[in-house]
Amino acid sequence: MAEENTTIIQTVVSLSSPRQFESEQIKEADAVEIRLDLITEPIEKQLNLLADSFKKPIILTLRSSAEGGAFAGDPDGWIERITPFLPLITIVDVEIRFKEHASRLKEMGITTIASCHRNEMLSPEKLMTLYKELRSFGDIPKIAVQPQDTTDLLTLLQFTNAAPKPLIVSVTGMVCRYARPLLPLFGSLYTYCYIDSPTSPGQYSLREMRMLAHLLSPGVIDTWFQGRPVRSGDPSLFYRLAGEIREHRS
Repeated sequence: MAEENTTIIQTVVSLSSPRQFESEQIKEADAVEIRLDLITEPIEKQLNLLADSFKKPIILTLRSSAEGGAFAGDPDGWIERITPFLPLITIVDVEIRFKEHASRLKEMGITTIASCHRNEMLSPEKLMTLYKELRSFGDIPKIAVQPQDTTDLLTLLQFTNAAPKPLIVSVTGMVCRYARPLLPLFGSLYTYCYIDSPTSPGQYSLREMRMLAHLLSPGVIDTWFQGRPVRSGDPSLFYRLAGEIREHRS
């Protein structure tokens, strides 16, 4: 029987090679992202099988080289590349440079993540301006920035908490990677993970994030304080995930 998801940290696992489509870990994620810009082999067969078996959101992403991906084409090349896969997915990630195609996707009944990835931190005013621009053409704004210190991170957490939802907020780089499991606690819809190779610097693996989610979500593990339990729940998942991580790293 499948384990009930009692966490408030929802995970997206990013797939960047055809063999990752066969991983048993996929079923443990809350959504799957297909990083089409990083996949060079055919995936039609694997994606068809995934669409049949995975009944949660499947996100198609063709990330531009300007925002950390591998796609170097123009908007026309972007829509041409993703079109064959649209019948099999539920969500498309659309960067600002490709926003001219967002209305067509919506007409097809496809949800859009309007995304922007910046290797810098933005002020609260610029974050809100960017949010409004993304909201103007997308269903779910996604903002990824690079805080440099705890002051920046507090600004980002406060913005995430206050901004209208749904919203995805993430960090780029390694300096504040620990914010990845924290941002969903302040309202970010998803946090992105990997199976065996990161698609972005600073990502946690799905195993690591599931363990962090289990620890950070309320009411799911037993901890003892001064001889008495302060949280209720079953700690077995924590210990199983910890064992899987140790085995994977050995």
